[in-house]
Amino acid sequence: MKRRDELLRSIELERNLKLSSPEILGVAAVLSFPEKREDVMRENAEIEEIGMKIAMDYELKQGRNPEDVRLKNLGFDIRSRGDGETRYIEVKTRAAEGKIALTPNEWMVAHRFGDNYWLYIITNALANPKLHIIQNPAAQLKAIEEVEVVRYLVERDEWKKVAKEVT
Repeated sequence: MKRRDELLRSIELERNLKLSSPEILGVAAVLSFPEKREDVMRENAEIEEIGMKIAMDYELKQGRNPEDVRLKNLGFDIRSRGDGETRYIEVKTRAAEGKIALTPNEWMVAHRFGDNYWLYIITNALANPKLHIIQNPAAQLKAIEEVEVVRYLVERDEWKKVAKEVT
């Protein structure tokens, strides 16, 4: 009798089922890891120093006087003067080959300085360094803007316990 009652209840529930279109509850994007491992960009002080040395040596060999201005956050790494010319040089160094990324400040300064702005790209920095130079990269390169938002979320209970209400 118990099995019969369960079967009848099951049959009754099946009568309530009806065919309908699926309801979309959400959407997810699945992004793959870059195919080439060397396409992953990350900061590496050793590789950056190799690139700066190669760029500075190149400038000296060309008869210019390079100055390292990285710490001044000017939108370029080297100011190089010589023969009535000043080059504003941004140095990008890669362990292998792949994409390079310019900061908004670097891209804006490249636009502002035009032909006086140079992009020096050093590839294969650890094994067989190669220097590639581009004058006026803002005019010659097609860049894709990548927007990354960093936010710091503070829960209501967290900020309320330390905030002073004044009104």
